[in-house]
Amino acid sequence: MNIEIESSYKKNNIGKTIYEIVLKYRPKIIIDFGVLHGYSSICMATAIKEIGEGRVFAYDLWEKYPYKHAVKDDVTKNIDEHKLSNFITIGQIDFYEWIENPTDFDLMHIDISNDGDIIEIAYNKLKSFIDKGSVIIFEGGTEERDKEWWMIEYNKKSIFPLKEIIKYEIINPSWPGLSLISNNGN
Repeated sequence: MNIEIESSYKKNNIGKTIYEIVLKYRPKIIIDFGVLHGYSSICMATAIKEIGEGRVFAYDLWEKYPYKHAVKDDVTKNIDEHKLSNFITIGQIDFYEWIENPTDFDLMHIDISNDGDIIEIAYNKLKSFIDKGSVIIFEGGTEERDKEWWMIEYNKKSIFPLKEIIKYEIINPSWPGLSLISNNGN
């Protein structure tokens, strides 16, 4: 995929992996937490457009996130430039608030400064969705990704040790890694 938007996913073609996951699972409702500049949302919406049905709900904190973030209007512009506004709805929702009262989804992508705590919370709170066939993909999950400077400096819980507990699958091991949780692993 050749999408000219800044993303850590571009270097190792993780956008193509996300696109292929959407084609494989053919989700009607995709929730994308942690949009940044819109790269992952655009990859997923491109596949939805090809399938002919479905929608990406792209959620972020935008300027309220204290670390690296994008401006919502810039992401809207990126989506419009790729002619995907009919397939993506942008919103400002906090993952931790949403997960207390989650809505239905077929596929979820989580990229919100992931650490072991975030993935464990997602798995535990969304297990009933997973058991019914919903799929979660998330940034990280590799041993290499757990060694990122901010994971160490801020003493964040590693994700990789959860692999045996959650039974997630690393679907793209290239940095920063992409992993998948489904009911096939449990």
